[in-house]
Amino acid sequence: MNFLLHRRITICMLFIALTMLGYVSYKQLPVELLPNAELPMLFVQVSSQQDMDPSYVESEIVIPLEGAISSIGGVDKIQSTVDSRQSTIQIDFKNTVNFKITSLRLQEKVNELAATFPDGFNVQLQKVDVGQMANNFMVLQVRGSGGVDRVRNIVDKEIRSDLENVDGVASVNIYGGREKAIEIRLNPEACKALNLTPSSISGLLTQNTQDKAFVGFANEPDSKYFIHVNALYSKVSDLENIVVAPGPVLLKDVATVFFDLKEETSYSRVNGKDAVSVALMSDSQANLIDLSHRAVEAIDRLNEKLAYLDVEVVVQENTAETMENNIDQIINLALVGGLLAILILWLFLKNLRLVFFIALSIPISVYTAFNFFYAFGITINSLTLVGMALAIGMLLDNSVVVLENIYRLSASGCTP
Repeated sequence: MNFLLHRRITICMLFIALTMLGYVSYKQLPVELLPNAELPMLFVQVSSQQDMDPSYVESEIVIPLEGAISSIGGVDKIQSTVDSRQSTIQIDFKNTVNFKITSLRLQEKVNELAATFPDGFNVQLQKVDVGQMANNFMVLQVRGSGGVDRVRNIVDKEIRSDLENVDGVASVNIYGGREKAIEIRLNPEACKALNLTPSSISGLLTQNTQDKAFVGFANEPDSKYFIHVNALYSKVSDLENIVVAPGPVLLKDVATVFFDLKEETSYSRVNGKDAVSVALMSDSQANLIDLSHRAVEAIDRLNEKLAYLDVEVVVQENTAETMENNIDQIINLALVGGLLAILILWLFLKNLRLVFFIALSIPISVYTAFNFFYAFGITINSLTLVGMALAIGMLLDNSVVVLENIYRLSASGCTP
């Protein structure tokens, strides 16, 4: 202790270094709305292809599933909801169970039982993915003339690549409208006669539709060149002439190839009208607020570029904006609370020197804590910020107690 007391400059430099390092750590920390947590909760979804009597679904499907679920152990509560087409079983587990092992065991039980159910029932085990919820940080709506299929085509060609190139965007999911694609419908009889399977034809198509194909070498006295040719197809007729079997047998001999709109596999509606929506997923290590700003800038550039196509991209949901408002509110409350506490301390203590040291302990402690955040992979989120706001209040209380003890010992004649 005497070593520390007699080296004041060293201790001051140490705290300054910790504070500066904490500021650097703070700038590197990921920011998210919710902490990445695994909730001890699973859902069993039972869906049917047609309307069924709920009492029949309950007796034949739900009750057997509940029995299988209760047999695995560690279950705290089971709650079921039965409907004519969709039924849900919510399973809450005790906090003491190994959730990963328990979910695997439950998956095995559900799969075994689902195999015995009548045809027409689909059983799926789902979990609450908090990380996935947090990573889905922005939903866009793309508006334009000419119908949703035209807008979807523009999104696929012009918008998707620009959004995927935004630093921190992990994936771009598009909903609504129909994509343009080349469809190949095989002739079962012709394929069977030539011993061709869909997988073998798919493999041949993959080999023959690469951007570049290696065809061999070109040798010179002192050099060796690798020769590639452009293997992209610009017309459906080129694709039809791919050789799929000796003879030669061409693709058009065993299949019909045509360019058309794919069957619609996803739907998006806004205010009851068909629309094209785009969901942006963030990288788990990205700072969500900075990423949101970069995405909004990219959207502004897209709107300028696509104005001549009569297409507009608008932000429908922005989780990062909500999170930024929540974080700003928490920080403001913490600052106001700290300032009020310091003001009250000054009113009671009437000593600016004491109040200054107590106030100085707040930024030092907060920025030092960010070093541990960075070291242990803790993110800045609503929960950690609330915890730090509470910690500031406890810090002020403890500072008063420590200073009072120092003055008491000093008044009694104790020396450092």
